[in-house]
Amino acid sequence: MKYVIIGASAAGLACAEQIRKEDKNSEITVLSKENFLPYSRPTISYYLKGAVMEKDMFLRKNSYYASNGIDIVIKTEVKSIDRKNKTVKAGRKVYPYDKLCICTGSKPFIPPMKNVSGKTNVFTFLDLAAAKALKTAVNKETRAVVIGAGLIGMKAAEGLSKICRSVDVVELSPRILPSILDMKSSKGVKKYIEEKGKIRFHLGDTVTGAETRGKRITSVFLKSGDKLKCDILVVAVGVRPETEIAESAGIEVNRGIITNPSTLQTNDRDIYAAGDCTVSVDMLDGSKKIIALYPNAVYQGTAAGSQMAGGDIELGGTYPVNAIDFWGLRICTCGLINAEGEQYSDRIVQNGDSYKRLIIEDNRLVGFVLINASENAGIYTSLIENKTDLSSLEYDITETPSLFLFEKSIRAKKLKGESV
Repeated sequence: MKYVIIGASAAGLACAEQIRKEDKNSEITVLSKENFLPYSRPTISYYLKGAVMEKDMFLRKNSYYASNGIDIVIKTEVKSIDRKNKTVKAGRKVYPYDKLCICTGSKPFIPPMKNVSGKTNVFTFLDLAAAKALKTAVNKETRAVVIGAGLIGMKAAEGLSKICRSVDVVELSPRILPSILDMKSSKGVKKYIEEKGKIRFHLGDTVTGAETRGKRITSVFLKSGDKLKCDILVVAVGVRPETEIAESAGIEVNRGIITNPSTLQTNDRDIYAAGDCTVSVDMLDGSKKIIALYPNAVYQGTAAGSQMAGGDIELGGTYPVNAIDFWGLRICTCGLINAEGEQYSDRIVQNGDSYKRLIIEDNRLVGFVLINASENAGIYTSLIENKTDLSSLEYDITETPSLFLFEKSIRAKKLKGESV
């Protein structure tokens, strides 16, 4: 059996490792266009601000791959998939496969802006190569502008604030971190970051173009009419699934690659897909969406690898989960954060700089926002995943986020690791 995996990030590595657990002898080839062996992408912001060294970002030691029979080929971009002959063309080589997994991830989305394309001081912030280029380009005199106040943009801003003279963040939404925070919690987080990080926000606004000198941007113009001096521009408005290779091969794509939600199999029985390039089904509301999060990629890669090797691991319920910190402020979110409709209700508890928002539908917890209140967040996540009827609990979930929420017999089962 020959296994080929396209992409060596979270999903690709998880897929390869699960295959090897279930198939000890067959060939596993992982093709990566990046210049590095698998590393933790969430750590690139820590690398930028100097909290993590490059050598500490890699997920496995170099010797691990040889000792486990996993051949990772870096600096090689896949050109095409030949489904009829079951081969993958990458560079000048052709790799035959019996089972193939597409883990191509996502790519930065760069909106059209006048005089921005092709300029040497414009950066993205999605991978280690981008982080290394950005780190080389900045110093204590740099005036940085970041477009996008989502997770990627804010992590870039945090790293830059440790180095640069100034950091301006421009966000089209009226709030920061719009995918994980509601308006009220966003205001509190914004105030905290402005004070701790010395970041200047320009909300409800966007960059329309730039003033340049030669190949470099010197200022950017905002839709509001404001002009910001700019030595470097980071574009972090979002990502798009990397699906071109799959689509060219006739794999079904609708924004992302379409797979069986349990087995990750595509419309080709011998081709699977996992990670940010795929469409997921949110178990909480049934919607089909791109859930571009590290844990989801690992879960999908593991399930795909098992299925490819003839195992029985299937992907369980999928839903968005985030645990992140900014300037020491811990934020945990899960589930339907921006749910709208009369069927949803909120329970909010605020005490000083801690904030807890629980979103409830039909007497079941379907989402939460925890700011400086993440103790036992796993209990809330368990309530969501198990769709627990809140009337079966012994205490108010806003006050007792622990096992003592559950009645005695259920507590005993959970402590033993038994299903309930």
